[in-house]
Amino acid sequence: MGFSEGFPEGQVRDIVEAVVKDNFLELFELRLRPQGKKLVLTVVLDKRSGPITLDECTAVSRELEKRLDELNLIESSYLLEVTSPGLDRRLRDLADCERFKGQLAHVVLHEPIGNQTDFRGRLGEVKDGQVELLADGGKQVWLRFTTVKRANLVVEI
Repeated sequence: MGFSEGFPEGQVRDIVEAVVKDNFLELFELRLRPQGKKLVLTVVLDKRSGPITLDECTAVSRELEKRLDELNLIESSYLLEVTSPGLDRRLRDLADCERFKGQLAHVVLHEPIGNQTDFRGRLGEVKDGQVELLADGGKQVWLRFTTVKRANLVVEI
C-alpha cells in the first residue's frame, strides 16, 4: 500500500472504511503516495448496484476530509482523491470474476498456458480456484487465479 513509516495507516483505514460504509458503498482500494511535499490519499469506491456517481464521490470526499482534519491524523499536507474503479476496472479476485460474468476481460498470466500468457474473452464460470474465459471462436480456457498477473474488464463500445 506504500504507507510511510510513522503514518497511522490502521486509523486512517478504519476512518475511510467507516465513512464509505456510512454512505452505503464499498472500499475498492486505498492508496497513499508522495507527490512533492504532499501526500496523496486515493480512495477508490465501489458498489454492487451499479456505477459510482459524482455525487457519491463528493459526499464521501467531504465527510472524509472533515473527519481526517478533525482528528489531525495526517501531519503533513495531503491531497484527497475519491474516485471509482472505472469501466476497465481491475479484477481483484474470483468474486470479481463471478460478479462480472459474461463481460469481456483481458487477463495476463505469470506462467504461460500453451506458450500464451495474454488472454482476452468473456468471463464464464468460476470454480475450484479457476475462472473460465470464453474467447472469440468459442475457444474455452480455464485460468487458475493464483497464476494471474493482472486482469481487467475491457470497455466495450
